[in-house]
Amino acid sequence: KGKNMSVKLTAERNILKRKLLAEQAAEKNVNAVLKDESVRILFVKAKQLVVEIAKLDVAGKSSKKKREEYNKTRELIADILKEMGVNKADLRPVYSCPNCKDTGYLPGRVECDCLKKEISLEFARQNGFDLETAPKFNDDYSIFDNPKKVKLIYDKMKKFVDELDTTQIDTVLLFGDTGVGKSYLMECMSSYAVELCKTTKFVTAFNFNQDMLKYHCASLDEKSMIMEDYLTADILFIDDLGTENKINNVTCEYLYSVINDRLCKHKKTVISTNLDFAQIQDLYGERIFSRLMHKKNGVRINFEGCDLRLKK
Repeated sequence: KGKNMSVKLTAERNILKRKLLAEQAAEKNVNAVLKDESVRILFVKAKQLVVEIAKLDVAGKSSKKKREEYNKTRELIADILKEMGVNKADLRPVYSCPNCKDTGYLPGRVECDCLKKEISLEFARQNGFDLETAPKFNDDYSIFDNPKKVKLIYDKMKKFVDELDTTQIDTVLLFGDTGVGKSYLMECMSSYAVELCKTTKFVTAFNFNQDMLKYHCASLDEKSMIMEDYLTADILFIDDLGTENKINNVTCEYLYSVINDRLCKHKKTVISTNLDFAQIQDLYGERIFSRLMHKKNGVRINFEGCDLRLKK
């Protein structure tokens, strides 16, 4: 809870920084045009007219003449600005999100989509996932030996991410030989999930194992910080299951705990491995095997083809 709160606070600060920069840029442009005395006089007059119009409206009196005077003043300002080569739009902040004006919130303190996106991005950043360099879903499958089959797999997994909130699928197991595209697919899925404002945790099996060892030896306060992202991320990606060194009382125990906790909460887990079904069962036991092989809530995809890293 603590780390997720810091992610949200950082995301809010990032958005407010954009708001500040937009307003500073507009203020700079305004200050530049106000150096012209004629513009400055007209700006002051326009502000005074706004106050006078408001007073007349509150008093229930006609403000028609004042409004006409105000509009003429605006037109004069526009004409002078045009002669100066200044666009009126440059005098107003250009917010990156026009919906919330870079506050992160809509009326009623409702989170804006831009804040949800920034939270997803910040969550990914803090977990070491670089969205800018990460691969994205595209239509070029020529690098694969079986482009038609691979396209079907990629399309299916893109749909899985699209339907994350409604699908009954909780676990996806990608298996096949080294270099056939499993990790690449998971990175595409992670990138796409972040674009859809979902939080993701992408980790190798080795690093997962190391984190669980730290968790096993940590204090209570440290334990919650280590485990939080593994349990709360909308999608957890574990790459290359089976390449880690098995640690007694750590590897299988915590892998089961994480997978089981996420299943109970209907959080999505995607795992890649070079192991076959029998090897998974032998190495990780029946409890983990049964959760990865669950027919109703799980999908297993077999990658076939040569090592893409050997292709030129």
